Amino acid sequence: MIRRHSKLLRVHVPANALLMWLAYEWLGVDESTVGRLLLSTVDAVAILTLVCWLWGATLVWFRSKAPTLNDSFRTSLRHIGGLLLIAIGTLILYGAIGSVAGNSGPAALKVASWLTWTLRKPVKPAAVAAIFTGIFWILRWAVLPVILIPAAAQVAAMGRSGWRALSLRHPWRQWVIAPVLALAGAWLPFVILNWKPKVNSFGFEFSSFLLRAALAYAIFLTAMLALAWSQSEPRGRAAITPEQPSPTPLAPAIP
Repeated sequence: MIRRHSKLLRVHVPANALLMWLAYEWLGVDESTVGRLLLSTVDAVAILTLVCWLWGATLVWFRSKAPTLNDSFRTSLRHIGGLLLIAIGTLILYGAIGSVAGNSGPAALKVASWLTWTLRKPVKPAAVAAIFTGIFWILRWAVLPVILIPAAAQVAAMGRSGWRALSLRHPWRQWVIAPVLALAGAWLPFVILNWKPKVNSFGFEFSSFLLRAALAYAIFLTAMLALAWSQSEPRGRAAITPEQPSPTPLAPAIP
């Protein structure tokens, strides 16, 4: 199986590194004027489009019985509008969740006060805040990936008809595989990068950073490709398959 997907892997190793470098450079773009702000927005959309094109082609690749790079990238490019819409909507949705989660302190205090008054027992605001944090964490890592990733796979392969996969109706395997791989690919690499072992020299510190960066990149790429591979076949009732004409019954032979 690795040999079959080796061409795709050879594309992903440099392509994702290039996209990460472009995103890092974009973070340093000057936005002090309206013109530069517009240029920064155009750059962001261009980078996001390239990301959608690459990973859309990956989703198409894994859904094909005999995949080729040219066909996968052509199909992804043909449906790039829908993929870009999903990506922008995902960024807005996660940004809104992060904003609500960051400002949930007053709400937790009000809920704790109401529960204390209703139950006649003291309820700590910290406990309510922890519950809110757990809800937001589950929403980010256990619910939205299961909803959005199959839809992205269907849109990448089928275009507008793939939007019907935007549903909660997925088999239980998706509710396990998608959150685990999403955490491994989008959260674990940052944990590894932020880990700073105690060393006594700059050389060891730099070597440690290079090793941690290489390990984080390998984990990211492996988890994300595995997540794309998990969408290789339509699963569940929300999955969409091209409609096939039903065969006509054969007429009985006339003696």
